[in-house]
Amino acid sequence: MTGLIVAMSGGKSALAQNAQLSASMRRMVGSGLLVAVGYIDPGNWATDIAGGSGFGYGLLSVVIASALLALGFQVLVSRLALATGQDLATLTARHLSPRMAKAAWLAGEAAILATALAELVGGAIALRLLFGLPLLGGVAVTGVGTFAVLALTRGNADRHERVIAVLLAIVAASFVFLLFKANPAWIEVAQGVARTGGALRDPQGFLIALGILGATLMPHNLYLHSGSLAERARSLPADARDIAMRVARNDTALSLGVAMLINAAIMIVAAASLSGPGLIVSSLDDAHAAIGHTLGAGAAIIFAVALYAAGQSSTITGVLAGRILSRGFQAGSNWSDRRRALATRLIAGAAAAGLLGYSGGQDPDGLLVLSQVILSLALPFALAPLVLLACRKSIMGRHALRGAWAWAAIAATVGIIALDGYLLADTLL
Repeated sequence: MTGLIVAMSGGKSALAQNAQLSASMRRMVGSGLLVAVGYIDPGNWATDIAGGSGFGYGLLSVVIASALLALGFQVLVSRLALATGQDLATLTARHLSPRMAKAAWLAGEAAILATALAELVGGAIALRLLFGLPLLGGVAVTGVGTFAVLALTRGNADRHERVIAVLLAIVAASFVFLLFKANPAWIEVAQGVARTGGALRDPQGFLIALGILGATLMPHNLYLHSGSLAERARSLPADARDIAMRVARNDTALSLGVAMLINAAIMIVAAASLSGPGLIVSSLDDAHAAIGHTLGAGAAIIFAVALYAAGQSSTITGVLAGRILSRGFQAGSNWSDRRRALATRLIAGAAAAGLLGYSGGQDPDGLLVLSQVILSLALPFALAPLVLLACRKSIMGRHALRGAWAWAAIAATVGIIALDGYLLADTLL
């Protein structure tokens, strides 16, 4: 009888452990959504529309390749967080030289400011398209919208993820509708993918391709992803880390797969409805007008609503990334999300107001280009520490990158840095 009671007690204990493990694995799901929105922000829209309207479907394979490359680095940073229980910012400050850590921190803050600038301007453009609101007024309203969402979620990670999921669903549903309205010839889409070489041989096509790459992989997303998973990983037993890595990898692949499909849909809609004789698409305003002309006023409204949802979702994740960055590089910082959001939005809003005033409000899309240049500059300061840390066995243990995987990560990092440097030089010179 005693043996039976002990066996039953052991069985209950095992069931409790399994239930606890299942709950922990469920907590690994959701962080992919937070980073997915960074792949559909207004900067991505600008490059996708430019590529689709200028080169048809010829650069669609670049969208897919860029998304797969970004997925590799996001999976790598999730592996780093789950193996160590620490985020990328904390590990950089702790294990790399103070000079490199300070450079990474400053570059990360610059990337968050650049992202805030792009989202404020993108939101302002959307509000002007929807309601005729002046750009400066739209910048202010978009900033207030961010605080409203932060007040709604109140720092709760699950609430953040639910709000992000709703905004992402709005963007996805909008482009499903626009795809239906555009009714592209899918045989031509497939043929266009096969003509990628011709588009890349064109100097302008090559620059747009680099812009797509630069707009896809964002440095603050690496910090955000690692911070989100590190918080969830600290309560995991060591023998559950492998399962957690697989769950996080699948979650990331699914979320970024959705983001890739949205980017592909943006380019396909642009190629199907924004290219042709007499159509000149050089800005989001032009794209909105062309969609209204070719697909109807309802489609143009949906385009603007999706643009606002994309910008608003990205501002939220920028605030969350800022908190992780500050906590990792500045130990003891006690700034709340709202204080960081206020400071970031005030600086980005002031920059947007100054630059819009300087240009007379004639070139808001130029600010989106500027944000992508800043992100390109900041990216190496996040990628290099990530790869260095992931290759160190003293930090990663048996999960350290080795052999071909390590060399592939190093080669991809060097290649991205070289391409971003070329894009930067061409933009500035």
